[in-house]
Amino acid sequence: MPIFYKNTLLVIFMLLSQVLFSQDTYTPQKINKEQIIIDGVISSGEWDRATPIDINIEVKPGNNLEANLKTTGYITYTDTHLLLAFHAFDDPNNIRASVRSRDDFGLINDDFVTLRLDTYADGRNNYLLLSNAFGSQLDARAINALTDEDRYDSSFNMDFQSIGSIVEDGYQVEFKIPFSSIPFPNGKNQLWHFNLFRKYYQNGNEIEVRSQSFDRDNPCEVCQTTDRLVLKDIVIEKRTELLPYVAGSLSGKRPSKQGKINYEKFIPNAGLGINLDLNKNSILEITLNPDFSQVEADVSQIDINSSYALEYPERRPFFNRGTDIVKFTDGAFYSRSINKPLISTKLLSQGKKSRIYFLTAVDQNSPYQIAGEDQSYFGEGEQSYVNVFRYQRLINKNSRLGIVTTNRFYANGGYGNLIGTDGWFLINKNWRLTYELLINFNKEPSADWIDSEDNILGRSIRLNEERFNGSAMYIQLYRNTEHWKSYLYFRNISPEYQANVGFVVKNNRRWGTFFHEYQNFVNKKGLQFFSIGTKADINYTFQNNLKAISIDGIFSIQTFLNTKINYAFDWDVFKNYLGRDYKNVGKSELNIQSSPSESFSLKIRSTFGKDLAYNEDVPDVGREFTLYIMPSFQLGDKLNLSPSLRYARLKNIITDEDYFNGAISRFSVRYQFNNFLNVRLISEYNAFSERFFIQPLLQWNPNPSTVFYIGGNQNSIDDFNDEFYSPFRVDQTQFFLKFQYLIGL
Repeated sequence: MPIFYKNTLLVIFMLLSQVLFSQDTYTPQKINKEQIIIDGVISSGEWDRATPIDINIEVKPGNNLEANLKTTGYITYTDTHLLLAFHAFDDPNNIRASVRSRDDFGLINDDFVTLRLDTYADGRNNYLLLSNAFGSQLDARAINALTDEDRYDSSFNMDFQSIGSIVEDGYQVEFKIPFSSIPFPNGKNQLWHFNLFRKYYQNGNEIEVRSQSFDRDNPCEVCQTTDRLVLKDIVIEKRTELLPYVAGSLSGKRPSKQGKINYEKFIPNAGLGINLDLNKNSILEITLNPDFSQVEADVSQIDINSSYALEYPERRPFFNRGTDIVKFTDGAFYSRSINKPLISTKLLSQGKKSRIYFLTAVDQNSPYQIAGEDQSYFGEGEQSYVNVFRYQRLINKNSRLGIVTTNRFYANGGYGNLIGTDGWFLINKNWRLTYELLINFNKEPSADWIDSEDNILGRSIRLNEERFNGSAMYIQLYRNTEHWKSYLYFRNISPEYQANVGFVVKNNRRWGTFFHEYQNFVNKKGLQFFSIGTKADINYTFQNNLKAISIDGIFSIQTFLNTKINYAFDWDVFKNYLGRDYKNVGKSELNIQSSPSESFSLKIRSTFGKDLAYNEDVPDVGREFTLYIMPSFQLGDKLNLSPSLRYARLKNIITDEDYFNGAISRFSVRYQFNNFLNVRLISEYNAFSERFFIQPLLQWNPNPSTVFYIGGNQNSIDDFNDEFYSPFRVDQTQFFLKFQYLIGL
């Protein structure tokens, strides 16, 4: 080939590379802090010195198409703050927005705008700051995960200001973000990666637009935040924060069914939290007599047909911060296993190449959980000392390695130690390999916390100072493109594997899984997306006994009225439980989520088919039907009603008699006065336990740390129930209040 043509082809290739893979660089001017007033209105001339950014690329359902609606962002900064504004053009009558409390996940059903920041510019994670048209906030950390379920860490909190307003041609939002609250490398001159995002609705369907294109063949979403933001000569301020609180509670209980409630003495409480910035990358948190009570009651789960303990989400802010680094496949760490700490400390550090998490606690009420092949065992322990250490090293942008160790030492003897390593390797853009390897070393305490005569391969469940050790290994090879998603997954969990600061309820299994799915973004009015796939599992015990063979069929669509429908058929070709073999046990699961308008959304989950009656003396196959339904009604900008029903029934196929039949009904009403102040009322009746509770609460929460609430729990006691006595009554009561205030020094 002549040299002229070679050079011409080279020039064409370089030009195409610039078009396809270029990064835009933004170098905004630094301004004085008085030049912009954060009031939710982009006043004439106010943002003239800011750098404008077009948010004009539709990435969902369209594939990098030109957006139908115009959106403009503006970015600038002062010595101490990053300043950002959005002008989202639209007909004001089409904008979905409600006044919401901070981190209310209902916000993702609104119109909203988002700033994505990768301050380390390495694709490890993105910090997401969201706001709707009323300035209601939500923040999260997005990580380079395999699935959407694992990708977002909603416990992440950043203290920032956002104010929004609906205007005649859409809505406007202004952000003011202190540099002191943003994690980033040391240095006065910074180069970050970022992009801007907007979600809106047209014809009832979600539309997502960005300031830069998105490659659907690249499963790493956080790696595609690559526009460059240059900040010069900023001021890095170290934070020293005090977080004192005062709290108190008053409780009462009926001594008998017809007796009056007898109230105990008012119990006051106080404590202190201290947050110290050691440097820009490291923070030390210390809590003295911490109050880790959560404000909202857990949503009750139906556990009548479960042979394993159920896991509940963490709601306590201290334990939520930084925990994305200690999330493991097997539940090696479960923060709610630290139940009632007297004192706790936590060190968080993130550098350019590493992250550290180090937690210590003295737990006054230690849960004790033993995993088994077909069931788990649980007991309430006494005082213990806990520590968790986690280190992760970023080798390069395509690989990282980590180690973890957890320890629990019980005051009356015994311990549980766990040590492990994990790794993450990006083989190429579409293929990813991950692993976890963990080993435990245990000595049981001598205690009566668990009352059982069962044995696990010769080891008694009773706690009698036995020593044992086990291991767990997880390996996954994962591939994801625009149209195909596949993975191979192997789990190897020994019979004596136990995590005393974790949540592990199953062991003694060698388990292989293959998953393959086709997906297509059709981008039609009645069909925006569909997928169809299959999953196959085979499971053996360590004694080489076949435990299960299962094949699933999976189908999903996204259609009219912003509705997502997922259907799966789970066919257990073979299953062994407690030494009995079962064949051809299959059931269906149907999930529907719909948000056709701002004022109404709906979630439905149902299972129907065959399942085992796990808790019968002789487990047998029964006919199952379960239903979870939760409509949500947004009445105006501030009032939300959310009733829900969880129903479950399993009946004998031959006799048609019920193994169980009942429901849990729940009702929640919330009135949001503004973004910081709300009042809510939660009530629930559990027909399985014949118990009723009601919980009123008034809460003020102007930032992630400052909170005031006053409320109560009113309950019935099932011991007082009979056929003539209503469960909708109050047999025991508690009133509580708390005031916690963040003081910056």
